[in-house]
Amino acid sequence: MDNHNPSLSKIEKIIGYQFNDKQLGTSAITTRAYSNEHPQCPDNQALEFLGDAILSFVTAELLYEKWSRLKNNKVFNEMTPEFVMTKMRQEVVNNQYLADCANSYNLCDFIFDSADNPNAGYNSSGAGPGDDIIEALVAAIYFDNERSIVRAKKFIVDFLNLSDLLEDEKRIIELVTRKNPKDRLIHKYQELKKVTPSIEYPVIEDQLVGNTHYFVLGLLIEGKLLPGITGSGPNKALAEYEAVEKGYQFLEKIDWDLRKVVADQTVIL
Repeated sequence: MDNHNPSLSKIEKIIGYQFNDKQLGTSAITTRAYSNEHPQCPDNQALEFLGDAILSFVTAELLYEKWSRLKNNKVFNEMTPEFVMTKMRQEVVNNQYLADCANSYNLCDFIFDSADNPNAGYNSSGAGPGDDIIEALVAAIYFDNERSIVRAKKFIVDFLNLSDLLEDEKRIIELVTRKNPKDRLIHKYQELKKVTPSIEYPVIEDQLVGNTHYFVLGLLIEGKLLPGITGSGPNKALAEYEAVEKGYQFLEKIDWDLRKVVADQTVIL
């Protein structure tokens, strides 16, 4: 490994876990972009895959244990257990939540990543490698403990602060009942215009460095490209999410009147 990269010991201190197998721990914090430049260094992609599954299982188990308390809240009376628990799991096991947790500890300052990777240093405004690193660490801890899920579960609960989250009933209600930006935009448009808008995301930029993509997408509503509205990220889902959030704010400013967006993409206010 490059001596200029922070050592695994710094990651271990942050997460409160010492790896018995240091090579395994190092692989967990090595991105594919770095491995492409240093073929002798295994990357964390396979660990990410397993870690995502373990994270999903542990979260589902915790939610199942909490359901007996949650079901007594009248907000959930008309919701099935499956809906509530699935919605909550989606909120926890998603790129943005994991990235926010990683960034709160500056975890990505201490990983092995390519200096040319456009996602390097990505913060919570667009996820980045932090979510992948957490998933890989989950799997690495699982393997480091002879495939026992107990220690991996402790890491998940502690690092992602799940105990506090699952005890905060008000927060759970907020997460379960809120709409994502696209649903919110569609609902508002339907309410005002009585039609469902067509939404498209034209690719403005698709940069490839090594095997890593970086996308910049625009936003078309009813065939009109909203001027200056773009979303960016290491995958299209994150770029679309950001574009719709910005698009909603833009539509609010023009009173949801797309006639104000003329052919040359200027805006008449």
